[in-house]
Amino acid sequence: MSSKVSPNAATSLVAAGTYLSGDLSFCKELVIAGTVNGSVTGAEDGTSTVKILENGAFSGEVSAPRVEIFGEVDANVTGTNSVVIGPKAQVSGVIRFHQLAVSPGAVITGELVTMDVSSKREPGNDRKEVKESA
Repeated sequence: MSSKVSPNAATSLVAAGTYLSGDLSFCKELVIAGTVNGSVTGAEDGTSTVKILENGAFSGEVSAPRVEIFGEVDANVTGTNSVVIGPKAQVSGVIRFHQLAVSPGAVITGELVTMDVSSKREPGNDRKEVKESA
């Protein structure tokens, strides 16, 4: 029996009602509609994306070129290219990013840290304490 899945199809899904605990690495796209507790790492080729959907929940550490948050996150988040926070997102923890987009209605509690490799900043000078509702 041959598989009809394209070798280019690289979306991984943690479906609603699924609980995953542990470390996970992925290549292209990881969509979290269930609950994940652990460490998630995307390929650093600049194309991988983690999406935490509205009913999804994540706690732990996440690092990927692009991170999109629409659900609940209690984690250290690193978006080496960008982080997008949706209107119903509830985020707590340290968020590191090059580009950040926050929708009105999002709730962020924690630190926002701009990653800027072109300037020589002392650690801690680029941190902003945040506790507000957008």
